Amino acid sequence: MSVSALSPDQQKLQARARELAAGPVAERAAEVDRSERYPWDNVELLKDAMLVGMTIPERYGGQGKSWLDAVVVIEALSAACAVTGRIAVETNMGAISAVMAYGSEEQKKLAAD
Repeated sequence: MSVSALSPDQQKLQARARELAAGPVAERAAEVDRSERYPWDNVELLKDAMLVGMTIPERYGGQGKSWLDAVVVIEALSAACAVTGRIAVETNMGAISAVMAYGSEEQKKLAAD
């Protein structure tokens, strides 16, 4: 994605995601593929970096970020590890979107945890 098309905040978000992707995510990618085990350690990395639940509205405890913000992160992570990129899809767009669209108020609040 062209950096010039991104806002300054999105450029910072992209840089953070790329840094994480180039470091521990890339280092573990081959092992994730070989072992076929779910990379829970990468999930924790994403949580620590606040790269999950980004599109959850602030009123439910999320960050209220846009779909483009999520795509910037997903693109960076997927370049290093397809599985970790897919985790970012589900935690920012996929399953989380279903909860936000169809879940109860309690479920929506729990989704940000």
